[in-house]
Amino acid sequence: MKKILYFNLLIILFVSCKAQKIVEMEQNNKEVIKSNTMEMADYKPFFKIENAWIENDILKIKISFTGNKNIPEFTLVWNGALMKSLPPKAVLVLQPITDNLPTGKKQVSMTLTYDLKPLKETNYNEIVLLIKDYNTQLHYKPIKN
Repeated sequence: MKKILYFNLLIILFVSCKAQKIVEMEQNNKEVIKSNTMEMADYKPFFKIENAWIENDILKIKISFTGNKNIPEFTLVWNGALMKSLPPKAVLVLQPITDNLPTGKKQVSMTLTYDLKPLKETNYNEIVLLIKDYNTQLHYKPIKN
């Protein structure tokens, strides 16, 4: 009976040591890129947008993906257009800067931060942000200086 108990404890210990740990990362603050041409890569993204929120005039996006090596930087692109609605809506696209996919087997959770200055310069009191591949609309109310 003791042998079975010790064997089970050994298996539990071995399995728990092999458990995959999540690697937490952050990308330094970048500005939203206003582009006249909305050139988007035609591929299914390797990352998933877990959450997005706005703090002051900073958009924070939490993404997750598998691979802890060759991690690209990400850019957030806006084509400068606003939909004619009240409040106006802006479509933003999150893209990796390189085409190289991350490698490795660890799960990565990454927080990206973007300054919303180009959207603030539109002088609207509120803008609804629609991020491609993210189902929740964000209501951005620029802080007046």
